[in-house]
Amino acid sequence: MRQKIDNILAFNLCGRFAHFRKFYTNASSLSYLVPPRTVIIGLLGSILMMPRDSYYEILGESSCKISVSAAEGAVIKKSVHSVNMLHEKYHSFLEKGKGSCANMHSQCKLELLSAGTRQSIIYRVYAAFPGSLELFEKLKAKIKSAHMGYGVYLGQRQFRAYIDDICTYSPEEIEFLEQSDYLDSICLQENVVSLLNDNGENDTNIHVVVEQMPVHMKAVVSVSGQTGREPVSVKRVLFERRGKRLYGTFKNCYRVGDKVISFY
Repeated sequence: MRQKIDNILAFNLCGRFAHFRKFYTNASSLSYLVPPRTVIIGLLGSILMMPRDSYYEILGESSCKISVSAAEGAVIKKSVHSVNMLHEKYHSFLEKGKGSCANMHSQCKLELLSAGTRQSIIYRVYAAFPGSLELFEKLKAKIKSAHMGYGVYLGQRQFRAYIDDICTYSPEEIEFLEQSDYLDSICLQENVVSLLNDNGENDTNIHVVVEQMPVHMKAVVSVSGQTGREPVSVKRVLFERRGKRLYGTFKNCYRVGDKVISFY
């Protein structure tokens, strides 16, 4: 469905390591290869210094449009590591000597993303705010002045990130396409009519990944009064893991400069 978009902010999100936890994993922490929409709006909320769990509606699916892709030619590698997770009462044990140190930690498998031969993992992110020029201008000003609020991270706080190659697109540079024969970004599977097995240049080394990703969250309060969040919208998406252009037939796209993207 077409939605009028007047301005788009685009930037590279970069970092040495990343982990984007799959929402359905439990004992082991598996990672998506590209950040889900919920990760990107969390990052934008951090830059805008919005309190935790307060931005889900402000940056909802209709008010904040997000697209992302791996940088062209990216080689994102996965490796599994064992991590010792400390119990929440461990600090109290060290500080006050209360309780027992037995069972104060448990081991968990963590799937870590790294950049292969490159120094950094690079994702290209597009953000638009239909009907909210004020929010767009505020985010643009903070990113361009390198005022990153609470900081930017690739999924978890220990994986620090940085932003570069920032640019904006005006209405004259943005064109809605009801249908496109190629795509340069992640895409909701519902917007894929057909998909070719090469990139139009006789390159059959195309690796399309299909995932179930959360696209919207809501804040929840437990019986004990603790606040948290849970996914309320989960959709199937697909993307090319090395950032290559996909050919086929795709609905509800936008031409942005020399790229064609789809919001998810």
